Amino acid sequence: MNKRLMITAVAAAAAATQVFATEGINLIGVGPVQQGTAGAGVASAKDSTWLILNPAGLVDLQPSMDASFQVFAPVRTINSTLSFAGEQEDDSMFVIPSISTSFGCCQGENGFVGLGIYGTSGMGVDYDFGRVGGDSNSDGMPDMAQNMVDQMTELSVAKMTATYAYRFGDSGLSIGAGPIIVLARFRTDMLDPTFTPASGKWDTAYGFGGIFGVNQHLGRLSLGASYMTEQNLTEFDEYDSLFIDSLNLPQQFTIGAAYNVLDNVEVALDYRWIGWGELDTMGDQFGWENQNVVKAGVTWSATDALVLRTGISYGKSPIDESTAFSNALFPAIMETHFACGASYAWEQWAAHFAYIHAFEENLTANGNDMPFGMGAGTEISMYQNSLTAGVTYTF
Repeated sequence: MNKRLMITAVAAAAAATQVFATEGINLIGVGPVQQGTAGAGVASAKDSTWLILNPAGLVDLQPSMDASFQVFAPVRTINSTLSFAGEQEDDSMFVIPSISTSFGCCQGENGFVGLGIYGTSGMGVDYDFGRVGGDSNSDGMPDMAQNMVDQMTELSVAKMTATYAYRFGDSGLSIGAGPIIVLARFRTDMLDPTFTPASGKWDTAYGFGGIFGVNQHLGRLSLGASYMTEQNLTEFDEYDSLFIDSLNLPQQFTIGAAYNVLDNVEVALDYRWIGWGELDTMGDQFGWENQNVVKAGVTWSATDALVLRTGISYGKSPIDESTAFSNALFPAIMETHFACGASYAWEQWAAHFAYIHAFEENLTANGNDMPFGMGAGTEISMYQNSLTAGVTYTF
């Protein structure tokens, strides 16, 4: 894959990854195999999407290529006390792609490399009327001319990683690492601190970070951990009056275990810490808190060809009532996700499917994040459904 093709692929992933919010602004998992167990499985790699979860798992994979598309359908509502628009709903659907490959090429049987490009993160809304402003007409309806700002945000994030993993003989121990290159696109017409609406134009930022992982197999038990550094982005110059700094992406740490309770049944349990509160913009400016996420998943190999999965993920929202109004156009309030999925294999191919439902969450702003308590009583809510389909080709 040459440089121009890689850049084009990352840009396409960012363009398609429009608006969603699950673990903050991150997906709970990438691709249908991860998503079938609600993202649980840092200790037990199943396909090349594990490059972005735990690169040490590369040593357990056959050389293969994985591609998928996720149809994401969040339903967001707002009822702002600073607008005459009443309750508004946005039910736009989006498509999120991923493509990755794994293969061994170095140091005999112990060295493995992989390459992946993923839509991983995003957030936003696009309402008909603004969150703030607007006078009512004589009939009590909102004045559209004065409600057509402060209504929209879109953030799209794609990541590319090239990772290397090494297996220490028959010890069951492996390690892996690689850089992460980030492309982010953003636009909004939000009001800045001077109550001036932003331009609404697309702007692009680039960033860089890294991921490190370790796995240890102990018979039926596998242990795993990974650490993703903070990804430092360039600034969105179009929005320098809105953000105090770059819109960096957070560091995160994941640790977990997987256990084969039967030869064909595996149970996985993960814990993840996400450092939203450590970021200058999301943490200091918008008041996001660090997030603790717990995931559990079950994988059942029903036959040689059919694999069934299910899982659940819970993480308290990084925003609460005290920051709900300032984040009403960044509604990262999802907490509980239920997932299920299946795979069917034949010859060198396998087809995968996953369904995720995020249960509805609601927040009512208490006005602590606005001067004079403005915006208190504003209600935001969201629930989500998504369906992901993908294929694997084994070399």
